[in-house]
Amino acid sequence: MDENDSHSVVGGRKRGRKKTALSSARTTLLDDRNALAKVTWLYHHRKLTQQQIAGELGLSRPTVMRLLRQATEEGLVTISLRLDILRCMEISARMSQKFGLKEIFVVPTSKTDTEMDVMQAVGKTGALYLETNLRPDQILTIAWGRMMFEVARALSDKPVSGLIVAQSFGGLNSGESFNPSRVTSLVGEKLHARVYHLYVPAVVATKELRAVLLADPGIGAALDVARQASIFMAGIGKVESSATILQTGFFDISTIDQLRARGAVGDISGRYFDINGNRILGDVEERIIGLTWDDLQRLENVVAVAYGRDKTAAILGALRTGLLDYLIIDDRTLSEVEKADSE
Repeated sequence: MDENDSHSVVGGRKRGRKKTALSSARTTLLDDRNALAKVTWLYHHRKLTQQQIAGELGLSRPTVMRLLRQATEEGLVTISLRLDILRCMEISARMSQKFGLKEIFVVPTSKTDTEMDVMQAVGKTGALYLETNLRPDQILTIAWGRMMFEVARALSDKPVSGLIVAQSFGGLNSGESFNPSRVTSLVGEKLHARVYHLYVPAVVATKELRAVLLADPGIGAALDVARQASIFMAGIGKVESSATILQTGFFDISTIDQLRARGAVGDISGRYFDINGNRILGDVEERIIGLTWDDLQRLENVVAVAYGRDKTAAILGALRTGLLDYLIIDDRTLSEVEKADSE
């Protein structure tokens, strides 16, 4: 006998090729409300698959799907989120709307998380954003710093066909692992992308020297590529003695003091702003080699990745610049930023 023609005895009857007819007969044993309740219980409480439920109750799979949809529509099933997750979603919606961002991705933390734990979690979320949104033949322009280094480290080794990674900020005058050249190289390695470096210092002595360097065809070409980014991702810097830009040797303490005297609270790729999001002009900006403030304004998808309560003012100022489209941040820090904004 062919295996497909085998029969089993159920309740004194044979069940074989007439399964559909028998299923119809069995369905009538459950009225609509009982069927609805039982399907819902089996799916959400017993964790049976739709196919298993169909087999157990003698229903068709489309019928099971219809009943599950009906259960949701009638409120028989409710979905609840962990309170901390719900709070993250609420603050994200509020802050996105207030500052005109497309979205704020909030990374939940726990009380036991260390600063390193939080930084790595935010970095992983930044990496996930890139892995999810990058497309073949696009240009990804990235800035630098500890946060961007964590994003680069967290990226999977996953080739993106035709991808170009461009550097937004010079970086020859730093040997730190998280300097612009190293971060750009690491991202390029992980994504198997072609890399455009800016082989110039981040900051030069005079604006005249900057003009000379920018006139070089190779440097100009690298910046032209960076300006065409489909995605630009950067950290948010602070203006304090512990600022990364000071620790890497790009600036000295007198430069930081000069920026603070002008009201600067933070920067995005070396472009400084005050607590109200206004651009800080002056000698420092004129000596930086990288994308300009106007360049950043023209980019369509500017993604900032930030964490740390010590950067509350810097992040609030960044939100007020109007430069950002997306923000990836931990829940602790975003709560502090919202509190500061309301004061």
